[in-house]
Amino acid sequence: MPASGAETRISVSFELFPPKTENATASLRDAVKQMAEVGPEYFSVTYGAGGTTRDRTRRIVDLMATQTGLPVA
Repeated sequence: MPASGAETRISVSFELFPPKTENATASLRDAVKQMAEVGPEYFSVTYGAGGTTRDRTRRIVDLMATQTGLPVA
């Protein structure tokens, strides 16, 4: 528990799934802008079983890091 008068800081992060279509990618891009305004510690992007979404995941990680300047896992 914080000392009397100290603020409690809450950490937030977002986990996202790579979109399957270009339209969904555009929607995700807009959503990431809004989520970044909350000030998350980082974003994470899931990686499909067996690497099935590897290319999409990589593109989304790069996009998010460039767009927000926040760490992306």
